[in-house]
Parts: sequence; C-alpha cells; structure tokens
Amino acid sequence: MQRSRTVQLLRDELGLDVVHVGGSLRPFVAWLQRTDRTRWPHLLILDLPADAEALRQVEVISALRDAGMRVLILSSLRSRHTARHVISIGIDGIVSTTDSEEMFVSAAESALAGRLTITARAQTAIHGPADAPQLSRQEERALALYASGLSIADVADRIGVKQDTARKYLQRVRTKFTVAGRPARSKLDLARIAWADGYIISETEWSNRAAAGDR
Repeated sequence: MQRSRTVQLLRDELGLDVVHVGGSLRPFVAWLQRTDRTRWPHLLILDLPADAEALRQVEVISALRDAGMRVLILSSLRSRHTARHVISIGIDGIVSTTDSEEMFVSAAESALAGRLTITARAQTAIHGPADAPQLSRQEERALALYASGLSIADVADRIGVKQDTARKYLQRVRTKFTVAGRPARSKLDLARIAWADGYIISETEWSNRAAAGDR
C-alpha cells in the first residue's frame, strides 16, 4: 500500500487528522521534540525497521508506546525475527501489505480502541503456516548463521556450543523441513529456506541481541 493511499484511508475512512508523514522514525522523533505534546499523534503507522537497525528502533517504538501512542505495523514482514521482537514489546497490531484496504482500516480502528489485531496473513508471514516446522531458538540461530555462509565451527563459536551440538541443531532443522515436504540436504537448500522464510538477519542484530542477553 502506498504511503499516500494510507494517509487517504486514515483521513477518509476513519476521519483522522494525519499530523506527520515521514520515511523513518528518526525525522518523526525530531518532529516530536519540536512539537507541542498536545499535537502528538494517538496512532503511529510504521513499517518494520531494517534488520541492521531493528534493536535500536524497537527500543524507540517501545518508548513511544510508553508515551501513550498506539502502534500499528504495516509491513511486508520479510524478517520474522524482527516481527517477533516487535510483538514482544506489546504493539497494537500488525497488517501485511498484501492485506486488503478494508483489513487495514479495521486494524487501525481496533488499535485506536485498544484492541490487538494481527491479521491472518501477518500471522502466516511471521509464524509460517500452521504445518510449518517449529524451530527452537538455537535451531533458528544455527540455521541463520550457517545459511549466511559460516562454517560449522564458526556457527558453534557464535552461539556458544560445541561443534557436535551445532551439527545436531542443523540436522534437526534438516529433518523438520524434510518431514514438512521441503528437503534440505545441502547447505544451499538450507540457505534457500532461510532466506525464503525470513530466518536470516544481519550479524549486527545477532551481536546486539547477544549483548542484550536475548539468547
């Protein structure tokens, strides 16, 4: 959905006064600092931040919610990790860019009323279909790192386990996807799955999460 169309729907369908439109959080925060608090918005419509900026920007989003703003994510949801991280801070809704305009308007209305909405398409994008393989946190990390091009030894070192344990994690991943009808015999197969399903995130975010104790 184009930004101009989003603004039009908020104005025409919900009768909202759109007080700020921007391409990222940074100019919005700068706008807040020079704007009287009585003009601050009740609802923010945000795309998910890029993986390299996710940890820092999610902290900003959390602070904005603490300031009393509702937050609705409108995104293509390419990174499951970032989406799950955003959900963990208690946002007010997530809509996929492939959802209908009616679904977006309904989710915005619900967010303003304090009701959480995560559309079915958003749920599938974040968690996969109901029969999608469910990976443990360590299995996700091993898959993401290995599919990014690291060796088994490097994967083991990054997640703090022995090489045999890292191999076991990856073998479990292969088995789970094979049972689900998506054979993953080679490293290339795993890389394709990791990219397609949004498991790969930047090394910067992994480092930041490790430093923050998100293991």
